[in-house]
Amino acid sequence: MTISPIPSGRITNQLIAKRFQRHVEDAHSSLANLQEQLSTGQRYQLPSEAPASSVRAMIFQRIIERKDQMQISLNTGRSLLAASDDALRPVGDALNRAKSLLFAGIGSGSTATEKQGLAIEVDSLVRDVLNSANRQFRDRYLFGGSETQQVPFDLQADGSVRYGGDVLSIQSFFDIDLRMANNIDGNSAFVALTEPVGDDINPALTLATRLEDANGGLGVPTGSITVTLDNGSSTQTQTVDLSSAQTFDDVKTQLENAFAAGPLTLTAEIDPTTNFGLRLTPSAGTVGVSDIGGGTTARDLGIESGATGVINGSDIDPILTIHTPLSTLNAGTGIGTIAGNGLQIVNGNTTSTVNIPSAADATIEDLFNAMHAVDKNLFLAINEDRNGLAVSSRFSGADFSIGENNGQNATLLGIRTMTASTSLSELNFGVGASVNDGINLEITRRDTSTASIDLSGTFTVQQVLDRINAVDPGVLTAALNSVGNGITIDDVSGDITIADNALATSLGIAGTQPAGTAITGSDVNSRQTEGVLNVLIGIAQALRAGDDVELARLGGELDAEIDRFNLVRAEVGARLREVDNVEARLQDEDVQIRASLSLEFDTDFAETITRIATYQTTLEATFRTASQSLQLNLFSYL
Repeated sequence: MTISPIPSGRITNQLIAKRFQRHVEDAHSSLANLQEQLSTGQRYQLPSEAPASSVRAMIFQRIIERKDQMQISLNTGRSLLAASDDALRPVGDALNRAKSLLFAGIGSGSTATEKQGLAIEVDSLVRDVLNSANRQFRDRYLFGGSETQQVPFDLQADGSVRYGGDVLSIQSFFDIDLRMANNIDGNSAFVALTEPVGDDINPALTLATRLEDANGGLGVPTGSITVTLDNGSSTQTQTVDLSSAQTFDDVKTQLENAFAAGPLTLTAEIDPTTNFGLRLTPSAGTVGVSDIGGGTTARDLGIESGATGVINGSDIDPILTIHTPLSTLNAGTGIGTIAGNGLQIVNGNTTSTVNIPSAADATIEDLFNAMHAVDKNLFLAINEDRNGLAVSSRFSGADFSIGENNGQNATLLGIRTMTASTSLSELNFGVGASVNDGINLEITRRDTSTASIDLSGTFTVQQVLDRINAVDPGVLTAALNSVGNGITIDDVSGDITIADNALATSLGIAGTQPAGTAITGSDVNSRQTEGVLNVLIGIAQALRAGDDVELARLGGELDAEIDRFNLVRAEVGARLREVDNVEARLQDEDVQIRASLSLEFDTDFAETITRIATYQTTLEATFRTASQSLQLNLFSYL
């Protein structure tokens, strides 16, 4: 069978037809893609269509989403700050009104009845301030610190006010890398806690001390150090890696283990002569310690040294934590005899005795638990310097003090509110003692003689005690009260009377006692809060009592509180302005980021329409060219 060949013209036409067909299909696909871009507004539907652009677009989109969330957080924070500012406005008005009432009530310009009426009006100002202090916004109490679900301020039956919140701030992200408090706690706004009581109680270094708690809380950056032992005939050098050490016990173990194989060994311990640093002792010869490669581990451990017989490390200055044992306080001497002693705390109408835990390993946390168990109206913390306690009362309009209970525990814990070193100028809420007013302390004794004691020039409670004890040493005696606070005056020869004059009153020791009984003075250095509520409550009480001296003192406190409170409001206003500035910046950034995203992802309609028109023109030309090139007839297939 013979197969006829296909005419060459027919093959050529078929190839041309297929080429035109592919060109038309590609054009239709491009047109469809461009029309999809027009309908969706997107340059591409799948990341694979534009890998580099899609990656950039996704980054911009994530930034926009985060910025949008920041905007929501910013709006919430601004609304909370604005609500706080609105709540504080009437408090400022109440303080200014209280100043007018105080001026109206001081002196003889007002009768006793009028003073009572003024006191009633001040009472109403207290209630107004409480309403503001307990303001809610979005089911959240504004001035409770982080305690936003409970009423922060409670009016007590005795007229005092208890603060139940804390001193924490609630942080919000107002931008990706910017956090700011959206609240102001009740203590910052109203000074709802007494000034913290707590002196430096010098915690000693122990092997259990964490490295991060050394050097005032700056810690010890751990790394490798070089230790060299040399006895003249043998030298041993070890590189000791302390990077895994967590406590000073870890440091001791790793230093000693490095030389455990001998022949020279090393002993590391807490320096028993100071209790504040490490001591390194070689079994023989000398020891030297140095840092490696610019590290500071040896230096910060206080043991960097050239060759010496014994390295007595420098003071590590450990901070106080809730885990610090009571036995390590005061350079390791502790807080004195605990059994049968403890603390006496006067907080408003309540007097409590705290029995301090006597276990050998009792800690600051155990002490706090014991204090809180007897008085839940105490605010307990570590002080800002992290070297002592910080104990405050939650009451405004009430007295607060911490004294001894037949021991020295309060003093050695640094929280006794009246000590031998207390300045006389601090007594009586800052009024002081009348030692320089030309008045002597008049003490009548059993033999009817009178000791007239000049206390002028004294500045501390101890100096007052010394002046009295110098009159008849061992017979006429003066000391701090063994229970609570105040000054005890005794005359072992018999009866004793201290004349009631301004000086004796300011020292709290006026009175008479028979032989065998000392005059136990009153506490003239109790503490109070110094904020809005305490001042208003005090003014109302002083008006009712007609106490012009107290009104004069409170007038100074009121002026100081008005100035302080204006600063509080200014701070809130400054935060609001900062929020506005952040929002303006967010809006500018949003415009820029969305513009960048649009360049990467959004359809350029003008360009796309032009390209569609170009493809349509190209298609028309293709069809015309194809019709001319492929003018087929019967002879094309012969």
